[in-house]
Amino acid sequence: VTPDGKWIVGGGKLAAVACVHSFEKMQEAISKGDFDGEVMGIPILKYETVRVAEVPIGLGPLHTQFDDQGYAYTSLFLDSAVAKWKLGTWEVVDKIPVYYNIGHLAAVHGDTAKPRGQYVLAMNKIAKGRYLPVGPSHPESAQLIDISGKKMELLLDFPTQVEPHYGQIIDATLIKPVLVYPLEENNHPYAIKSADQARVERNGNRVDVYMLAIRKHFTPHL
Repeated sequence: VTPDGKWIVGGGKLAAVACVHSFEKMQEAISKGDFDGEVMGIPILKYETVRVAEVPIGLGPLHTQFDDQGYAYTSLFLDSAVAKWKLGTWEVVDKIPVYYNIGHLAAVHGDTAKPRGQYVLAMNKIAKGRYLPVGPSHPESAQLIDISGKKMELLLDFPTQVEPHYGQIIDATLIKPVLVYPLEENNHPYAIKSADQARVERNGNRVDVYMLAIRKHFTPHL
C-alpha cells in the first residue's frame, strides 16, 4: 500500500509487471457489487475495474517498498535486481543488480505513511557459494543500498541468515526496550521474587518446588 493509501501494488515471482490497484475504485466496486465470481465464498473484484496501471518493471516483481520522494522500490526475483519507479507516472527510473535471487526488501519506514528514504536492504536468497560454508545451513546475502540520489548505489554486501523475510528498518530512537522487567509486574500465582521465598512444599505424594535461578545457581539447591 502506498504511503498515501491511494494505491495497492501487487506482483508475483513469475510475473513481468507490477499491478497497481486503486483503493478508491475497490471501494466503489464493492459498493456496486462489481464482482467477477468468487472463491470459497469471497467475492473477486473485476481486475479491469480496479486496475490503475501495469508497470513493466522487470521479471518476478515480489516486494515493494516506498521512499519519501514518491518512488517505489520493488525486488525482482527472476532478474535479481531492485527496480526504482515513479508513482503516478509509472516509469522505471533505475535498476541495480543484487546477488542472487532477491526475496523481500526493506526501506527505512518503508511500510508506513511517512517513509524516510535514504536506504533499502535487499534480502537475497539462493546465494550459495558466495560465502564460506559454516555448516549445514549456508549464509544468504544481504545488500544495503543507498537510495538518497538519482541512482541507487551499493554500500555494503554481507552474509545474513537463511531465507530472510520481511525485515523492517526504523529509527533507533523509537525502540525503547525494557532492560529489566519490574518484579512487581509479575503476578503469576506460583512466582517467587526473592531467595527468601524459595521453598519445597510437600503435600502427600505431591511435591511443589518454588525455585529461584540466577545463572547457574539455584535456590533451594536440591
